[in-house]
Amino acid sequence: MILSTSDVQYSAAMRRELRYPKDGLWCVILAAGGSSRLGVPKQLVRYRGRPLLVHAAQLATNAAPAGVLAVLGAEAPRLRCLLRRHCPSIVAINNSRWREGLASSLQTGLGALPADTRAALVLLTDQAKLEPKSLARLTAVWRAYPRRAVAARYAGKIGVPAILPRRLWRGIAGLTGDVGARAILRAGADPLLVDVPEARFDVDTPEDLRAL
Repeated sequence: MILSTSDVQYSAAMRRELRYPKDGLWCVILAAGGSSRLGVPKQLVRYRGRPLLVHAAQLATNAAPAGVLAVLGAEAPRLRCLLRRHCPSIVAINNSRWREGLASSLQTGLGALPADTRAALVLLTDQAKLEPKSLARLTAVWRAYPRRAVAARYAGKIGVPAILPRRLWRGIAGLTGDVGARAILRAGADPLLVDVPEARFDVDTPEDLRAL
């Protein structure tokens, strides 16, 4: 049966389902760090009227229709309340080992995803200038080649945001310290690359904050 647009009143959720089928792509937002170099929680830094965590969460919700999971650590109660208020559909979990570095948060996030997840879009909170169209390009490439990793390319580097298919997750279990997805992407993952020039800017230091 074919329905015209006059036959059905589409809600926003229904439109999203029709445009982005649930293809097993989840997003993992890594938001557990203590922002030691910045001196204030970077997740709460406001840019264009909203905290960086909310910015990342809204990007993720549009990019990964299957679901979004945020890994929290430092300032977890405040960040959990922020997500509940602005992005209630996001699953927030705590990484009790967040002081060990980025690897522990990536492992925690991937380990909490549903069994039918095919790939994870890894997103940070501090790439403040990241745009929806860039994530759309990343996910479009992955949907065309779902067995391949897809990574952002910027400033002569490859890194996040990146999409890691499930077959690569086992290698992440052995990472330690402040090492994330880039290590896997460099270690024979042979990722497909998408130019995301705005990903080169992140908020790590007071100088970065002033530049923002």
